[in-house]
Amino acid sequence: ETLAAAKGIANGDYVKVSSKRGFIRAVAVVTRRLRTLHVNGQQVETVGIPIHWGFEGVARKGYIANTLTPNVGDANSQTPEYKAFLVNIEKA
Repeated sequence: ETLAAAKGIANGDYVKVSSKRGFIRAVAVVTRRLRTLHVNGQQVETVGIPIHWGFEGVARKGYIANTLTPNVGDANSQTPEYKAFLVNIEKA
């Protein structure tokens, strides 16, 4: 709720979520379930996006979370980092 209020986003608004790799369009679901974190004295917000909806290119462009995910992974495990990365969110 804190991030949504700061960005002027209400439940049901269309939003644009972007990362260094691209962007998607989505409908905002504003909830108390994802709360502001306090890390090292700073507030950190969390944006939740459903994943596992196919590979980029299979679904319509601009609507799949894989568009946002980084193209690198953990050097030791060779596991791609699909669940934690930086994004910006704004009203569409």
